[in-house]
Amino acid sequence: MSPASQRNQPVRRRSTHQGMPMAYAAVGASSAPDLMRFPPEDTTPYEDEVKLGSGQDRFLVASSLLMTWGAQRGAGYTVSDIDPGEGEQYTGLTFDEGGRPESSGHAEHQYGPDGEPYLTAGTTAVIDRGAGETPHAIMVVYTVDEPRRVGFAWGAADETGAIGEQLLTVEYRDDDSVWACARGFMAAAQSGLLGLKGRATLKSELAAAHAQLRALAPHAVVEAGLLPTSSGSAPAESVVMEDGPADASPSDERELP
Repeated sequence: MSPASQRNQPVRRRSTHQGMPMAYAAVGASSAPDLMRFPPEDTTPYEDEVKLGSGQDRFLVASSLLMTWGAQRGAGYTVSDIDPGEGEQYTGLTFDEGGRPESSGHAEHQYGPDGEPYLTAGTTAVIDRGAGETPHAIMVVYTVDEPRRVGFAWGAADETGAIGEQLLTVEYRDDDSVWACARGFMAAAQSGLLGLKGRATLKSELAAAHAQLRALAPHAVVEAGLLPTSSGSAPAESVVMEDGPADASPSDERELP
C-alpha cells in the first residue's frame, strides 16, 4: 500500500491489534508532509504554532517539558493511568525513505531535569481536560528526536470526543527562534463531521491543541509552577490563532462543514 493510499484510509474504529489498540486506522499519518492537502478520508487536518522565544536554552527547556507531559499539565489537564508500555508492547512507528512505516525497535529512555522519564512510543495514558468533559484514553504512536526538533504524536485509543492523531513538537529554527507546533487530523466520534455537535467537538479539539502549545511559553510555565521563575520571560506569539479559541483557518485547514 502506498503512503498516499495509507493516509487516505478512513478514520474508523480499529479492531484489536497486537499492542496497538487505536480507535482509527491511519496510524502515523500525522507525519505526512502533505497532510494538509491529503488528510485521511473524512477528517479535518490542522496546523498551529506558537513562538516561545529564542535560543538553545529555551529550546532545551521547552522540549524537556513537552516530553514529560508539561504541555498537558500546563494547560490544566490531568494525566493519569500512565503506562510506558515496556516489554513486548507496541514500540511505535518509524518511517523509511519512501515514507513507509516500519518497526522502531526497542525504546530508549531519556529523562527530564526532575528525573521524570521522557514519553516513549507505546506509552498509554488517560487525559482529563476537566470542564465536564469525559476523560479519554490516548497512546503515543511515535516520537521525534532530532537535534533541532523534539516531540511526540499521540492518537485516540477510544471513541471519546474527536478521533484522530496529533503531533506536538518544539522546533529550534535557523533564525534562533523556538516554536511549539501542532499538526494532525481528526473526525468527531460517531457523528463524523456532520451536525452542530460534531462541529463543536472539532472546535474544542483545536482549542485544546492551542492551549497546550501556549502552556510551553515561558510565562505560562512559571504561572503553572512547572519551572522556577526566570528573568526576561516574554509572552508567546501565535501565528495562527491570535484572537479567541482555536478554529479552522481557511488558508491552513479544510473548512468545517
